[in-house]
Amino acid sequence: MIPQVLSFITTYRCNFYCDHCSVSAGPSRREVLSAGMVREAIEQAYTLPSIRVVVFTGGEPTLYPDLLKKGIELAHRRGFVTRMVTNAWWAQTPEKAYHFLREFRAAGLDELNVSYDDFHAAHLKAFGGEQNVLNAVRAAADLGMNVVVGTVLYPGARIKSGYLREVFKNAGIREVKFLEDYVFPLGRARRKLPARLFPSDLEKREQGGCDEAGHTLTILPGGEVLFCCGHIINTRAQEILTVDSLVSGATLPKIVERMQRNVLFWWLHLEGPESVLTELGIDKKFYRRCEACFYLATACREKLRALAGRKEEIFARWEAKKVGLPA
Repeated sequence: MIPQVLSFITTYRCNFYCDHCSVSAGPSRREVLSAGMVREAIEQAYTLPSIRVVVFTGGEPTLYPDLLKKGIELAHRRGFVTRMVTNAWWAQTPEKAYHFLREFRAAGLDELNVSYDDFHAAHLKAFGGEQNVLNAVRAAADLGMNVVVGTVLYPGARIKSGYLREVFKNAGIREVKFLEDYVFPLGRARRKLPARLFPSDLEKREQGGCDEAGHTLTILPGGEVLFCCGHIINTRAQEILTVDSLVSGATLPKIVERMQRNVLFWWLHLEGPESVLTELGIDKKFYRRCEACFYLATACREKLRALAGRKEEIFARWEAKKVGLPA
């Protein structure tokens, strides 16, 4: 459980209001990270050799371009790989897309990650539609960036990686990778979408622990530092995933040290939330692993506190199984 990525939830503000949004971002939100907090976190991350990538996401981070450019520039100067996640609202024409990205590339942006699927398409049409995605991807490739298009799937979805490959092929664009994920029943999606849209990841969960747990340190607009980048970071379950806060004066090295001593974090990383639920005597089915974590962190808080008192016993059990605890 060694963090390799530092992810900034730059803001919860977004010019889209997608039904599937698990962090409930939207136009009415105004939370945003301060420039000082971004600078402080990057400087502290520089002292952690395992962290190689710095991500700026949201919400829609490009709504705060000056903050974003300064953060990317500082991360680049410190030798991090930099990534920006966006909905490409700004790419109405090839010229606008190139001009917009050129400044971020000059600041040191290495990777552009465009979010595009059926949910985003419904809102992107107000800014230009699918052509925006083509403009953004082509401009990023021309500027020498790595490009990823992230797509959220559900049963019956029209926009999938296969569809997008054909779209980019017809446009003569080949320098692009695809990342597919599924709708999670959390955040706004939990309130607005029918259960039939939530496919299960049971097969993946049966394989064991959660690789995402501890892989990414996520910093929220309020300064909270979480040990996960998952879909429950802006829900009632947030408290259980929060290691500490930069506002309180904690530093990232100290936060990582504290994370490494947390028995629940290790349990989620090594065996997954279902294993914790089994230990608690709970037999309940979930669509997705993040939903299981949400249940743990909301319905099982008292039981989890009781488990914390058995920390040494549980660590000793894992040590006996030789499951990868740090020396």
